[in-house]
Order: sequence, then structure tokens, then C-alpha cells
Amino acid sequence: MIRGYDADQVRAAEQPLLAAGEPLMLRAARALADRTAALLPELTGHHLGDHRILVLAGPGSNGGDGLHAAAMLRRERISADALATGASLHDEGAQALRDAGGAIHRLADLTAGQIDELLTSTTVVLDAILGIGGRPEIPAPIAPLLDAVREHDLPVIAVDVPSFVDATTGRAAPGALAARETVTVGAVKTGLLLPGAAELAGNLHLVDIGLEPHLPTAPAVQRLETVDLAAHLPRPTAASTKYTQGVVALAAGSEQYPGAALLAASGAARTGAGMVRVLAPRRVVDLVLGARPEIIGHLVEPGADGRTLDLSADAIGRTDALVIGPGLPPEDPRALAGVRLLTSSASMPGVIDAGALSVLDPATRLHPDMVLTPHRGEAERLARRLRLDARLPAAELARALAAATGATILLKGAITLIAPGDGGPLLSQADGTPRLATAGTGDVLAGILGALLAAGIPGPQAAATAAALHGRAGRLASHDGRLPLVALDVADHLPAAAGTILNIPGAP
Repeated sequence: MIRGYDADQVRAAEQPLLAAGEPLMLRAARALADRTAALLPELTGHHLGDHRILVLAGPGSNGGDGLHAAAMLRRERISADALATGASLHDEGAQALRDAGGAIHRLADLTAGQIDELLTSTTVVLDAILGIGGRPEIPAPIAPLLDAVREHDLPVIAVDVPSFVDATTGRAAPGALAARETVTVGAVKTGLLLPGAAELAGNLHLVDIGLEPHLPTAPAVQRLETVDLAAHLPRPTAASTKYTQGVVALAAGSEQYPGAALLAASGAARTGAGMVRVLAPRRVVDLVLGARPEIIGHLVEPGADGRTLDLSADAIGRTDALVIGPGLPPEDPRALAGVRLLTSSASMPGVIDAGALSVLDPATRLHPDMVLTPHRGEAERLARRLRLDARLPAAELARALAAATGATILLKGAITLIAPGDGGPLLSQADGTPRLATAGTGDVLAGILGALLAAGIPGPQAAATAAALHGRAGRLASHDGRLPLVALDVADHLPAAAGTILNIPGAP
């Protein structure tokens, strides 16, 4: 599991080591130099002797890390120089680089042509302008340099965090450099796992400098990795039955959006649910059964008043998790009936998605094994209905919705955020591909999540695992983002995605 800590927590962890005289900067620089050398062939395809590294060095400790690393690389016969982006530099780091034979250029002294010439002979850039004290604002004199680095299409390694991002919130300045890899020092910063900085960080590589014993026990943000996901995926035993595998009921699909029921049912079935029930009008049930005969269809129609509906166990049979909303307009009576069933239950897990989110109001109280799955627009509309600030950044908005409802919030996006209803650490998953931004993929996700909840996985872990499995299936379906996909492709690739997590031989 990747554990993220905010900037203040990292600074506090550093203090006892600094007070004891531990050489944290030199440890960080050594690790940075080693990782940079290891990455060079992969980043450029050149032999080590062909490389020329340019450190964009700011005035603080982050710049000092980069300068010391450049000096170490020079002593190992890898060409490395620096470009000072401000009026001052870390004195010891600058002297170390000069002693190793490196040149230090000053941005203020260079013309645009000279910057272009310098970058033309550069093969890799180390971004060491700002560290955890940075703000998401780019000073005007530095912006043209960053543009020039992009124009030369140079691979960038970020030192600790990409410059001009908030290391705690992830807020990033427009125009900040995107890195191929961020070599983060001592602890992963929360911002690197949150929207904004996460899209700029590239691959995360954590280097240990001895902070771990001094960090809080509970991280502020965490991300499940493959080993964690494997622990949450259901695995049948010889004693398993269709009922012990989990029964999912889906109130999904409508005259306007009949396919949503098929997509959600396929997501649940291909994730391993023992039984999937679809609660829908006849046209929707017929569509689902025509494609997936293993699904159990339940015809549901409004009562005489056109609004009431019975979704109790007596009416639909045994259910371990209820998914409400894929393909439902807000006025569909299944939305209100399903939410009422969940709010009246002290234990039934469920998913409230799409149209059913509109049924929630400030009086609605749920529990953490009930998961709301809005995208940003739906989250903002729900926030306004619950009298919350809809303009909050994604992480704060997810936490606010979780606190207001008691439910676990799965806020969909390129970085999917999960805020537990019990106030536990935020989870952040980044397993998908932009190809998933197509109609119906959210319905598949709702079905996946329903299957995992029905298998007994707690809400926050089920939500993070569902997001990861959905994202990995999308990557497989699109050949790692190179080809288009449709939503049913994602469902069809779920078993293979689970196989890669469980390390099953033959899985792609």
C-alpha cells in the first residue's frame, strides 16, 4: 500500500533526525543520483556516456538535493550541470557541483536562444526548483523555461514533488512540468496521490532516508497496490455456493436507458457474484436475459399510485447487496424505494449511483458499507442539495459528502477518490485510462462494486478495489489506452484483470 502524508507531517518527521545531525540531504541526493542513473537508458535509449543531465535548481533544500545529486553523477562520469532558476542557490550543493567540474548557469543571464542551445544538448531534466514548500504559482521569469523544456520534449525526473504544486492538496499550477517519474524522499506526499499533482508525477519512486519511524501511524491518503487488491478479491472454496458467493440485486435500466442494466449486470457477473438479479420493467429484463441468460429477471412495476414499489426480500428474494441507479431517471420509483430500503437497513450494503443520487436529501443517513458513486458534476449537485460548498477541491468535497451522509463516497475521475463514511483515511486510485471516458463504463463500475460488497468486503475497500479492477480492465480492453473501447468491453475483460491481480498464469 502506498501511504501519503501531508507536508506538515513530513516536516515533523524530519525534525528529530535533523536535530540529531543526520545527513538527510546527502542521503536524499545519493538515492536521487542512483535512481537517475538507473532510469537513463529507459528514458532516452542512450548509453550512459551519451547523457547530459540538466538540473533546474531552485534556492532551497530541493535545489540542494538536485545539486548534490548532480555532483555525485559527475563523479560517476555522467555529465550533469545546473540551471539556477532564482537569485540564490543552496551553497553547499552548488559548491559540490562546482568541485565535481559541473557548470552552473543562471536563468537571468541567458537569452532565449542560449536557453534553447542549452536544452538542445540536454537529454534529461531534473526538476528541483521547488519542494514541499512550493505553491501552485509559476513566477513569470520561469514560465518560458518550462515551455522550452516541453518544446524540446525532454524527459523530466521530479525531485520529491513536481515544482509548482501543493504537496498536501495536489493543486497544480497550469504550466507545471509533467514528470516521467517523481523520486519522492522519505515519504510519499499526499498531493502526489490527489488530482492535479498526481497527473504530473508520473511513476512514483519512494526513497528511504529514515523517516518512517517518525511518521504518523495512520496516513492521510492511501492507495491500494496489487498485493492489497489481491487480498480483497473474492476467491471461492470447495464449500462455496451461489449464495455464499454473494447475491447482487440491481435496480437499473429504464425505457430511456435500457442498456445500463445489461452493463451493470455484466460488471457484477464478471466480477464473480454468485447470483445477479435485475429489478426492471419487462423491456429491460428481456434485453438483459437475451444477452446474459444467467441473470435472474424480476419484473417490477409501480403500485396503483404510480410511485410506490416493493423491493423487500419478500418481493425480490435473498439479496446481499443492492445497487440502485444505473440508467434510472430521478423520478423512477425504484430510486426512492431502493434508497428507503437501504436507509431502513442497519446492515445491508449497497450502491447509490446516477439517477438515485437525486433522491438523497439532508435527512438521509447511511453507513460506510453504502457507497455513493458520483462523478464531479453529480457530486456538486448533491453537495448543493446537502447544503455543502460544491466548489471544494475533489478530496475535500468527497470527505464533506461522506461526513454529511455517513456513506462511503467514490468520486469518479481520472484519479478516483474514496472517502470512507467513518472518517478513515482517503483512498486514491489511478489504475485507469482516458479511454474509460465513454458512455456506460460507470454502469459497469456500479456492478463491480455491488459484487464486491455482496461478497462481504467493507465499503471503502470494496470501492477502492472496484475502481482498480475497473481501471485495469479498461487498460486491457484498450491495449493500455492505445485503442478505443466500449463499456461492455470493460466488463468482458474483468476476469483477465482479476487474473493479473491474483497472478494467475496465463493472465495477460
